[in-house]
Amino acid sequence: MKMNNTWVVPVDFSPIDLEVIDYVKYLGASQKPEKVHFVNVMKEFKQSYYGEFEGFQDQLRVDQKLRLENKVKMHFNEAGIPYECHILSGTAFQEIIGLVLNKAASLVILGKKRTSSGSGVVSDRLSRNLPCDVLLVNEDFVPKLDNVLIPTDFSAHSDLAMNQLLGLMNEMEMEEKPKLFAFHTYDIPLGYDKSGKSYEEFAEIVRSNVETDMSEWIKKFDHDITPILLLQKENSFAELVMDQVETQDIDLIVMGSRGQTPTSLALLGSNTMKVLMKNDQVPVLIVKKPGENMSFIDSMRN
Repeated sequence: MKMNNTWVVPVDFSPIDLEVIDYVKYLGASQKPEKVHFVNVMKEFKQSYYGEFEGFQDQLRVDQKLRLENKVKMHFNEAGIPYECHILSGTAFQEIIGLVLNKAASLVILGKKRTSSGSGVVSDRLSRNLPCDVLLVNEDFVPKLDNVLIPTDFSAHSDLAMNQLLGLMNEMEMEEKPKLFAFHTYDIPLGYDKSGKSYEEFAEIVRSNVETDMSEWIKKFDHDITPILLLQKENSFAELVMDQVETQDIDLIVMGSRGQTPTSLALLGSNTMKVLMKNDQVPVLIVKKPGENMSFIDSMRN
């Protein structure tokens, strides 16, 4: 299964653009997308701002498209992947979602800023609300894919994330495939003492059950996957994930989205959001169920 056929890559002319383009080239070398759409969204000025200068906005758009085309030509042409450049006017969030729907894109690759100019607000909103997979690329990350971490709660969303990752890997033309780590945390419920067991005894019982769940989950996939199970105490889930990123030298985190919730439209699962907020080291691929968030998108467009 190929991960994507059509990709959308927003560009805002900040320094992180080149790192995102490098990652698109790296991933595209093995995935061979049918087309990559690079897009920049200009702020739309009111007519009163430039008064008698007829065609001013049109000329700005022409100049901006030339700037985008030159940047992509200089840094992406060698990839040999078909691409198209778009200059849109309006609100970045709405225009990018509109392009994704128009091109039936199944992957959007975004830069996740830490220190470069500009704001990461649009990237955060897009990662929550886009109806397709989202790959967030961090600043200063050198493209490589040796070790991949998949946090799992053994749910259907975790299944989707793992299947999407394995589909991606099957398409990769690499001598050595990435090593996969399945990561799960568990805790000890309050009131465990009412069982008559000590904390250590109860913890051992819980761990044994979790080991069984992990083993059964891994059996679903025809691949060598290394399980990691941790008892969650003081540290948060996101902190434990980032500890594993350092310990296992992880190059990519893959997580399944939980889509809409009864209390908040089109938000990612809380653990996914916490990892995104905590992570400033490696790219994160958020896998979404096809059609997920579409009711929110439809309401927004209407």
